[in-house]
Amino acid sequence: MNERNPSAVAMIDEGNALEEQGRISEAMARYDAAARADPQFARAHLNRGNIFLARAQFDEARSAYELAMACDPKYAAAYFNLGNLNYRARDFQRALDNYQIAISLRSDFADAFVAKANALDSLGRTADAIESYERALAINPGYAEVHLNLGILMAAHGRYEDAAKSLSKAIDIRPEYALAYYQLGCVLEALGRSSEAIEPLRHAVRIEPTMHGAHYSLGIALQGLRPNPQLEEAASCLRRAAELKPNFAQAHHILGIVLSYLGQVDAAEASLRRAFAVEPASVDILHDLALMLQSSGKSHEAVQLIVRTLDRAPTWRTKLAFASCVASSRFTTNDSQIRAALTVAISEPWGLPYDLCLPALSLVMLNQTIARSVRLANKAWPTRLPAKTLFDADCAAALAKDLLLHALLEAAPMRTIEFERFLTCARYALLETASAQDSTHHTDTAALQFYAALSRQCFVNEYIFDCNGREMLAAVACREKLLALLDASELVPAVLLLAVAAYFPLYTLRGASRLLAAKYADPVDGVLRQQICEPLEEQRLRAHVKSLTSITAGVSEEVRDQYEENPYPRWVNLPKPDLALHFNDELQRALQLATFTPLPDDSAPEVLIAGCGTGSQSILFVRRFRGVRVLAIDLSLSSISYAERKTQELGITNIEYAQADILKLGDVARTFDIIESVGVLHHLAEPFNGWRTLLSRLRPGGFMGLGFYSEVARRHIVRAREIIAKRGFASTPEDIRRFRQDPAVHANVELQWLSMSPDFYSTSECRDLLFHVQEQRLTLNQIESFIAESGLHFIGFELDHRTLNQYRARFPDDGPGTNLRNWAHFEADHPDTFAGMYRFWIQKPVVT
Repeated sequence: MNERNPSAVAMIDEGNALEEQGRISEAMARYDAAARADPQFARAHLNRGNIFLARAQFDEARSAYELAMACDPKYAAAYFNLGNLNYRARDFQRALDNYQIAISLRSDFADAFVAKANALDSLGRTADAIESYERALAINPGYAEVHLNLGILMAAHGRYEDAAKSLSKAIDIRPEYALAYYQLGCVLEALGRSSEAIEPLRHAVRIEPTMHGAHYSLGIALQGLRPNPQLEEAASCLRRAAELKPNFAQAHHILGIVLSYLGQVDAAEASLRRAFAVEPASVDILHDLALMLQSSGKSHEAVQLIVRTLDRAPTWRTKLAFASCVASSRFTTNDSQIRAALTVAISEPWGLPYDLCLPALSLVMLNQTIARSVRLANKAWPTRLPAKTLFDADCAAALAKDLLLHALLEAAPMRTIEFERFLTCARYALLETASAQDSTHHTDTAALQFYAALSRQCFVNEYIFDCNGREMLAAVACREKLLALLDASELVPAVLLLAVAAYFPLYTLRGASRLLAAKYADPVDGVLRQQICEPLEEQRLRAHVKSLTSITAGVSEEVRDQYEENPYPRWVNLPKPDLALHFNDELQRALQLATFTPLPDDSAPEVLIAGCGTGSQSILFVRRFRGVRVLAIDLSLSSISYAERKTQELGITNIEYAQADILKLGDVARTFDIIESVGVLHHLAEPFNGWRTLLSRLRPGGFMGLGFYSEVARRHIVRAREIIAKRGFASTPEDIRRFRQDPAVHANVELQWLSMSPDFYSTSECRDLLFHVQEQRLTLNQIESFIAESGLHFIGFELDHRTLNQYRARFPDDGPGTNLRNWAHFEADHPDTFAGMYRFWIQKPVVT
C-alpha cells in the first residue's frame, strides 16, 4: 500500500474526534478534505460512506464504499459496510455476498460473522445463521450481544432450551443486560416454567423500568403460575405495560382476562373494550369481550358484536362464542344475519341445540303470520283446529320456508308450552290431511319439508305431545292404511308416512325396513334414516355390547329398566370445543384459580365414565380432553347401543362401551387416572357407597369429576313429586303425557316453574326429572364431610363466570372458591345456584 498523505491522515483523525462529539457535519467536511488531499485514501471514502449511510443517503453511501474498494480491493471493512447498506435496503442476498467477501479477507472479523448470521436468518437459512453466530463467538466469546442474538434466533425457531443457555451466557457477561433478562424470561415462559421466568423478568423491569414488553411478560408469567397464580401483581404489571404503551392491545386484552378472574367485572370489560378499539380485527379479543358482555348480562350487545365478524372470521372459536352469547338472548327485531347464523349454529351445531331453542323461537315468532297461528292454537286449546282454520295459505308458506324452524325441530325438543301446543295442532292437521288423501295424492315438497321436520321433532321428544282418544284412533287408522299399502307392495304416500311417523316410531312397524326401498324426497329420507335405519343399527349393536359385571338386584335393576324403556337423553348432535387440551391444561383452564397436583403424564390417561347414558357425556369428554382413552359404562343396553351408534357416526375411536353396575366395579381389576360420574350416584340407594366404590378404582393422584343433585336446588322437584304421588300419576309415557296436560298442574303456582325447565319437553327427560324410580339429594355439608373423611382434595366447582364473580365478591378471601362452608352460605342466599347439579372435581391423594 502506498504511503498516505500525512495531512489527509490528520484530517481523518480530526474527523473521527468530531464524529465522537456528535459534530457530524464538521466531521464530514474533514473526510471530504482528506479524500481530496489523497484520492486513493480508502479510509476517507469509507468514513464518508458511513455518514451517508447514517443519513439514509444510500446512493451516495454506495458510491463512497465502491470508491474505498477501488482504492483498496482487500479492504474488508468496506465490503462489510456495503453489506450493511444492502441489508438496510433489504437486499439480503447481496448483503450476504458482501459479508462473505469481508470474512474471506479477514477471517477473525467477528462483526462480519454476526452480520452474515442476520442476513442468513432473513433469508430463512436458520441453521446457517446459528453456525455463523457461533463462529463469531469462537472469535470473541465475550460478545454479549451475539449471545443475545443467538438466543433470540433459537427461541424464534422453537429451540428454547438452547436459547435459555445462550441468553444466560449474555447475562453472565453483562449482569445488567435488561434485554437479555427479558428474553430469558420469555423463553422460560414458553417452556412452561412460569415460576422460573419471574426472576429474570423482574430483573429486566428493575434495570429498565420503561420496558413495556418485560412488564407484559412478567404479568403473563405471574398469572400463569401454578398452583398459585399471583393475579393482583399480574394485573399491576399488565396495567403498567399498557400505560407505557397505550396501544398495546395484548396488554389490555390479558389485563381484562385477569381482572375478570379477580371479579373486577367493570374494569375487565373496560380493558377488553380498549383492546378491541386498538385491534378491532382480533378474533381472540372479540371472543373474550363478547363472553365478558354476556356474563355481565349484555348478551344482545355481545351478539351484535360477534355476528358481524362471522363473515370475515368464521373460525370455530367465533362460532362457539356466537352460540354461547345467543343462548342467553331473546330477540324483538328480526335480524337476517343473526337468523342465518343461528340456523347454521343449530344444524352443525355450534352450541348445544336445546340451549339455542328459546332464542330461535323468539326469532320464529317475529313472523306475524306464524305467530297468529300459534295464538289461534293456544286460544282454542285443547281443541284441535282444522287445518284450514289453523293454517291459511300465507302461514303454510311461511312454515314451509322457515329454515331456522326446520333446523330447530330436527335438533331438539321445543321449550315453550305455547309452541308445543301449536305443533300438536299442526301434527293433527298433518293427520287430517293424510286421512283424507288417497294413495295417489302428492303433497308439495315445500310442505313436506315442514311436516318432515315436525315428524322428526316428535321422535326427538319421544312423542310427548298430547293425544286424545279420537286423535289416536285416526292415527292408528293411518298406521293400518300404511301397513296395508306395504303388504300390497304399493307406494306409501309421503304425507301418510310422515303422519304415521309423527305418532309412532316407524321402526316399531311390522316390516318397517320395506319403506327404505321406495324413493322419497330428501326430507322424507331424513325421517326414514332417523326412525328406521338408526334404531335398527342400535339393535344390531346391542347384541355386541360387552358385559363387565352383573346388575345388582333391587334399585340397580329398577334404574336399568327405566333407561331401557327411555334411553336418556335422546340427542341429535353435540358441539366440539375450539381446541382440545390435555387434561392438566384443560382442568386449569376451566378452574383458573384451582390448585391440584398435575398428572405426571397426561398424554394418554385412562378414563372411566361411570353412567354414560346415551353417550353425550363420553363424547363431550373425549372432545374436551385431548388424548384420553375412555371406558364408558352404563346399566342400560338401550342407552349404550345409542351411545355406540353416535360414537361410530362421529368417527370417534377412543371410547370403549360396556354394561356394568357401579356397585360391582370393585370386582373389576382395572384402575383409572380419571373417573367422571355426573348425575349418576344420586340414583343409587346409598350414593356414598357408590362414590367409595369408584374411589377404589381411582389411582393415587387421580381425578374425579362428579355431579350430585342439591337438596336446596331440588326443593321444587320434591314438591312436584309429592303432587305426582298424591294424584296417582305413574311413570309411564301415557301418564307423563297426562300429567303434563292436567289443568290442575298448570294452575298450581308451585308447579309453574316446570314449563321453564328444558327437561319438561321430552318423555325421557321429564321421566328423569320428575318420575325417576330412585333419587337422592345431597347437601354441601354431606359432601364436605365425605371429602374430609376420605382424605380427598376438593379442586373446585365448574360454574359460569357470573356466579363465580358473585361468590368472590362475597368471599374475597376464597379466590379458588373451594370453601364448601362458604358455598353453603352462598347457596342458602341463592338457592338456585346449583339448579342443575353440584358439579365439581376432586383429587385422590398421591401416595408418598
